Amino acid sequence: MLIETALGFLGAGHLVEPIERAVLAATAICVAFILNSMVRVVLWDGLLSDHGKRKVPLIVTEGVGIAMYLATILLVMHFVYDEPVGGLLATSGVTALILGFAAQSTLKEVFSGVALNATQALRIGDYVEIDGIYGQVFEINWRSIAVRNPHTDSLYIFPNSGVADRTILNFSEPTGRFKYFVHFTVELSAPPELVIRAIAKELERSRFVRRDPKPDFNLLGYSKEGIEIRLRYFFDGDDPWWDAQNEVIMAIWGAMRKHRLRIAIHRHLLGSGDEWGELDQRKKTDFGIDQVLEQLMASDIFCGCAKDTLSELAASASVLSLNPPGCFYEPDDASDGLYLVLEGNVSLYKPLQEDAGHEVKVENCTRGVVFGVQSFLVKEPRTYLAQAEQYSVVAHFPEERMRRLLTDQPDLEVSLREAFKARARQREENAEIARQELMAALHTENRRKISEELRQSVDNILERPALHHVMSLLSSKVRHEDILTAAMAGAAIIAAARGDVDEDEEMFLRRAMAEADLLRHMNIDHGLEMFHRFVLYEDVLNADGRVFAMLDRAVEVKGGAQIVQAVAVGMTGVHGIPTTKECEALVGISARLVLECPKWARTEKGDQNG
Repeated sequence: MLIETALGFLGAGHLVEPIERAVLAATAICVAFILNSMVRVVLWDGLLSDHGKRKVPLIVTEGVGIAMYLATILLVMHFVYDEPVGGLLATSGVTALILGFAAQSTLKEVFSGVALNATQALRIGDYVEIDGIYGQVFEINWRSIAVRNPHTDSLYIFPNSGVADRTILNFSEPTGRFKYFVHFTVELSAPPELVIRAIAKELERSRFVRRDPKPDFNLLGYSKEGIEIRLRYFFDGDDPWWDAQNEVIMAIWGAMRKHRLRIAIHRHLLGSGDEWGELDQRKKTDFGIDQVLEQLMASDIFCGCAKDTLSELAASASVLSLNPPGCFYEPDDASDGLYLVLEGNVSLYKPLQEDAGHEVKVENCTRGVVFGVQSFLVKEPRTYLAQAEQYSVVAHFPEERMRRLLTDQPDLEVSLREAFKARARQREENAEIARQELMAALHTENRRKISEELRQSVDNILERPALHHVMSLLSSKVRHEDILTAAMAGAAIIAAARGDVDEDEEMFLRRAMAEADLLRHMNIDHGLEMFHRFVLYEDVLNADGRVFAMLDRAVEVKGGAQIVQAVAVGMTGVHGIPTTKECEALVGISARLVLECPKWARTEKGDQNG
């Protein structure tokens, strides 16, 4: 607006038109520069980046930039300088067509990668099934997705376009809890309700199948063989997959064996008779009175008794056999005598008082070991859970017969009490070790759940209108710098509360940012650099100090406080059960973030402080 006036005043009116055109051309180039910068920040270094590392190849990013500038130059020549660009457009169109065909597959993979990254359908660490191929997402880049099958240790590479137009089964979403099915058919003579109830009872004390939610059953209908049933069960993650499936199959067998129900098979074709009758006959042959007597005579507890007395005791015994996860008795059951392991391994579990629904293993009872002694001696209900760890065969000696034997053999009661006293001390030691391991595992599970919940909602937490999102990326707070600073401050407070920083804590932060997709577009090394710097601050544990003040940055961002608390929770107990100081630090962080502190942190803090 000022050019014509200014040049007229200077007497250089003939320069007005060329200078105006030059200004318009420069303005168009500036607009192209801004657009190219936005694409670079939002797309190449944003949606398609991974923790500060650009995944799209240089040829694509620079090619898009050159195309923008060429288009701008053409527009300037036509609309500013009134030059005919028909020939140039034809030439550039042919060139673009050739380049387009040449780079067709590359561009297809890039844009498919853009779609997959924008929708967050897959994340690194997810367990998925693509085209029948199962595995864990190992890498996502501009061209392909790598999936590693943990069971075969094989790596499968899928092009982005091949994944984008296929159905994907994601086992890790919406939660990391897996569910699977087992189909089986029972004969028409088997009452369906009894079958379901018996199998559910066997799985009540499962070790790999989740007890909450419980396994559920679906009667699918009738077939030529019998009644078809589908059992759905749940387990945590990929690691216990086969163990959980084995446990379900064994539970079905154990329930059918206990109630003498039968799986439907073509018996007339196989020439199969009554398998349970054959198994009973085999048990009588392999574990008759002579075998029970032999084990009694070899036992340290019963070896002092006369052979005739032990023969009568062996004759009174009933032989029981169970498959995992079957139980010979459970806590609070009435004492019904003693048990002697003839074959297999029976584990004794003690219920954990502070966490109902969990037990800790206190003893393994192998061949020749007598169990059930404690409640028998004190005449009280059972304290432990006796569960078959393997297919186990035991001899059960009735309560009344054992009482009469103790009356006739006073020395036997002394032997029982001495044996129980020695084993009780070992049980307490084993129980404490197992309790510590279980509490650490439960705390790890709790941390995983918190990270999982955050992972599910992080996209919604940071959701904002498209224009606002673009402007945020272009602003000084690009890529949620405030949240990263606050998260590293919270991690530093927890680390300082525990003591010296080590590799385990650094590895956790790397894994949390990489696998959970938290602050995905932030540079991991940049975050770790802040973490190490904050830990060294003298006032790192001071609630009024600089590090605690950095937590306030997250409070100002929608959902930022939840992200920072989740990272702090993950840092607690990296080396096992959280320490008192870690719990105190977490309570302080939660208070500063104006969030409710996890109950376990408040409880453990109170318990450990006495």
